[in-house]
Amino acid sequence: MSETTLSPASSSGTPDPADDLVAMRSRIRFYRARAEQLQYALDHRLPIEQAKGILAERYQIDIDSAFELLRSFCRNNNVKIHDVARTLVEQPSEGGRRLSC
Repeated sequence: MSETTLSPASSSGTPDPADDLVAMRSRIRFYRARAEQLQYALDHRLPIEQAKGILAERYQIDIDSAFELLRSFCRNNNVKIHDVARTLVEQPSEGGRRLSC
């Protein structure tokens, strides 16, 4: 009786389809995570940009000054900028009364 040994396909110089599949799955996971990160950033950035516009119009200041006002308020009150921005966008009259540094 002779014993047959199985050698991996990569030793013969041909690529192993299983290795390709593993690499592809890894790339899919990477790009899916990246897409989720970008979507999160986009979802949180939009209300901030809108709030900057509201503040710039309300106080007749430029966009950079509006952002500084928003940021200062958040730092002084230990609140997240996204939360304050969302409040300003959803309830502009209420948010404006509370936003003073």
